[in-house]
Amino acid sequence: MKGAGAKHLGASGSAPSPHIPARSVSSAIFWDFDGTVYRAPSACRFYAEQISLSLAPSERAAYLDRVERYLEGKGGLDAADGWEAAVKAAEGQDDPARRPEAFRKARAYLESGQCPIEVPAGLRATVELLRPTSRQLLLSNTPAYGVLGLLGRLGVADLFDEVVCEAAKPAALPARLAAAQAIFGLPASALLSIGDHFANDIAPALGAGAATAYVNAFGAGPAGAATFEAPALEGLLGSVRDWALALAAPQSSA
Repeated sequence: MKGAGAKHLGASGSAPSPHIPARSVSSAIFWDFDGTVYRAPSACRFYAEQISLSLAPSERAAYLDRVERYLEGKGGLDAADGWEAAVKAAEGQDDPARRPEAFRKARAYLESGQCPIEVPAGLRATVELLRPTSRQLLLSNTPAYGVLGLLGRLGVADLFDEVVCEAAKPAALPARLAAAQAIFGLPASALLSIGDHFANDIAPALGAGAATAYVNAFGAGPAGAATFEAPALEGLLGSVRDWALALAAPQSSA
């Protein structure tokens, strides 16, 4: 899927390969989706409720309370986000075979008008400001059925040059970063990975020499390891803008 304005015609009038950059850029920004581009703790609660249906009735209330405490920032679970908390709180009690259907129902709830959802203030303005000189890529581990429709509901489907579903983070992230370097002729230091899952979004990028912006909403990852860190995306957008604009600024010759 391409963002609006991302399709360019070549001299022959046919569209070039999507692997050929349509414009020269000075940086590339890789955005995580869940918990980064939007926030919806109610969807995680809904997911937990669906998982709880495969628990013994006597275990459901305690399970849901553990998930709720995590979502309220009270810890108690070794999880990176609310989706992971819903799974980890149920391990050893639920039927794992029923989780995919619970997840599918939670994604459908997200796309519905019933689920409260929030797009971080300043996201659109930041991406629109940086797009002329920075490639904007959205990487989600979620299948397309849980991403594309939700982008439309959020009103941000036009923001990104590329949308990758089932992105296989963290294993595939280093290869995607290397591909951006090769395609756009960028050093690793001109790549930035933004996300709320330290193991998926931050650690692989740090290992590749890229910059990172960590949305540490639950204090789950190691503090101070990322290039930029804040409990919400709003606290990172200024640093992201400054970082990208500095790379785009003409370099004066000595």
